[in-house]
Amino acid sequence: MAQHASGATKNSNLKQLLEDLGSASDDARLQLHLLALETRQRTGEFGTRLEKLEKELDRGFHQALSTATERARQLTKVMHASLGLEPASRPSAKRSGQLRVRAIMSESVQSCSDDDSLHRAAQIMWDHDCGAVPVVDAQGHLRGMITDRDICMAAYTKGLPLQQVRVCDVMAQPAQSCTPDDTLERAIALMADAQVRRLPIVDQNQQLVGMVSLADVALHAALLGRREAETLVLRLLGALSKPRRKDRGTMAAE
Repeated sequence: MAQHASGATKNSNLKQLLEDLGSASDDARLQLHLLALETRQRTGEFGTRLEKLEKELDRGFHQALSTATERARQLTKVMHASLGLEPASRPSAKRSGQLRVRAIMSESVQSCSDDDSLHRAAQIMWDHDCGAVPVVDAQGHLRGMITDRDICMAAYTKGLPLQQVRVCDVMAQPAQSCTPDDTLERAIALMADAQVRRLPIVDQNQQLVGMVSLADVALHAALLGRREAETLVLRLLGALSKPRRKDRGTMAAE
């Protein structure tokens, strides 16, 4: 009898265990199903976000491409204008009235002292392949200009060796000049009026800081525009070809 009761108890426990395992299995399947649903939902959200990001990137790319195209178009216009290739129907403003002398002047300038001999001035011209040299005092202030023509005329009229004639005795003074902040139009006007190819540049203290020449205008045609540069060069050449004035005392001819 006792054995029968013990067997019944074991059967009851086994049944309960199987029911518990079935319940746990159902819970596990439910949790797994819910997890799958959540995964699909999150995957959908991720896909939506990814699609939105792709659209934003696409819009950004087209906007960047449009901006780059517009900037390239503007750069092309600037390059055409700087090279003097603008259409004849749309002439640009006169640049020589806006461009400053400092943009084209030469800062490396050879000068001589007013107390130097003509031999020294001639040596500077020979060594540096130039026909005009600015003359400065001991403090570097501009005093005048001397040219190869001045030296030749002095040698002929004085009949003395070049070592015995001082620069201050034959140089043109006072020298015509302009400042780095003057417009190129003003510099060209001064050069044409004085009938010279070179003009000394001084600062506010009248110290020599550079030179501007006919060659500088030609070399910087890109800044002026080809047509305007040609006009300025021809204007200066026209002034230089005229007979020299006898009363010209502000600067020696070149």
